Parts: sequence; C-alpha cells; structure tokens
Amino acid sequence: MSAITHMTVDADEFLLGRVLSRDPGAEVELERAVPAANQVMPYLWVAGVQLPEFERRVRTSPHVRRLVAVDVVNNQGMYRIEWADDGESLLHGIRETGATILSARGADTWKFVLQFEDYGGLARFHNYCRQKDIDVSLDMAYSPDELEATSEYDRRTEL
Repeated sequence: MSAITHMTVDADEFLLGRVLSRDPGAEVELERAVPAANQVMPYLWVAGVQLPEFERRVRTSPHVRRLVAVDVVNNQGMYRIEWADDGESLLHGIRETGATILSARGADTWKFVLQFEDYGGLARFHNYCRQKDIDVSLDMAYSPDELEATSEYDRRTEL
C-alpha cells in the first residue's frame, strides 16, 4: 500500500530552495509534469517578484546551468531550470527512494506532498534525510485507503 506524506523543509536545507530564496518575496510552485530527461524538477512557476530580476539572480547561481522562460501569464512566469551539477541532496533522496512529488511550493519554507510505493520507502527517505543532515518535518502520513472519498484525496494532495 502506498504512503503519502506532507512535509515541510526550510529553503536553506536544499539547493533549489537556497537558489530560489535569493529573491525575497518569490512564491515558487513546482509544475506537476513528468520530465523526459533525468531531472527531478525541471519546471516551476514563479510569482510575487519582478520576473527579469528573478531571472538575473537565479542565472548568477553557479549551480544553475540554464534558466529558460517558458511562459508568462498574469505576472507569473513558468521556467525550466537545468542544474549545473547533481549536488541537490533533498531531490536526490526523493528520486533514490522512489518517491513521486505530488506538489511542492515555497519561499522561505517549502511544503511538499510526496507519494511512496509503501511505508518502507517513506522510512528510507526519512533515514536518508537524517544521514545527510537535512532537517525535514514530516507533518502527516497516510495511505490512500485511509481516505473516504476521492474529493478527500484531492484535498489532501493540495498544499
């Protein structure tokens, strides 16, 4: 039985959070898409900032190979980000433990909803974070069979 977890992590605990939190006021939401490439999170939506300034700041990070503006809608930008290295421990842990990111958004603090194939995957992820000294708060964990209706499932996967 799969396990779904809601977790909170400070931006300074993972590379994506550190790179994107350099722009005060930025609200970032990861796009739910299945990338064909081997990257965990290549697409994100950004709001709450001047997009040209955001782009300039992110592109100056030595960890970012390329930032591509895909769309701009109502002062929100959708970007594809390519990392210069694979130094992202949190995202690497998500990938290595077989988790699926159902949703993720943040600024100074990030909220993730992850789905694991089973509770063993969740335990491996938790152990991975402890070994890498990533301070993650697991706020809630449940199995889909614990939910009474589809609408309840939809509500719980939203942040």
